[in-house]
Amino acid sequence: MRTLNDIYQCIQCKAVVAHGNRHCRGCGVRFTAADIDHMKDNIQSVVGALPWNLRDVYRCVHCQEHVAIKDAYCRGCGDEICDNERQLMKLRMDEIAKENTPALIGLLTFVLLVILALVAM
Repeated sequence: MRTLNDIYQCIQCKAVVAHGNRHCRGCGVRFTAADIDHMKDNIQSVVGALPWNLRDVYRCVHCQEHVAIKDAYCRGCGDEICDNERQLMKLRMDEIAKENTPALIGLLTFVLLVILALVAM
């Protein structure tokens, strides 16, 4: 999991990016080693970076890097994310959720039974 120490701002568009990203998620620029050195310690808003990890639940259709649905470009391969690709990413997430629903129901049932057992003691 990334920490706030790993989060920077793109030198071109000021989008929030993370150490290790090869491309900016906002403008698609490819980062050089000099760019990454320049980005260190340039984060302006810690509060703005807090929800950053929570949005990255989708995967790029080209390279499978985690991306947010609002990203304009993949931070892994630099591909521009078009509307059709966004729809495909959402569809894949829906399929994954459907596959995991029985396991989630089982886990929630188990947790509920444990809580009821503890309360009954």
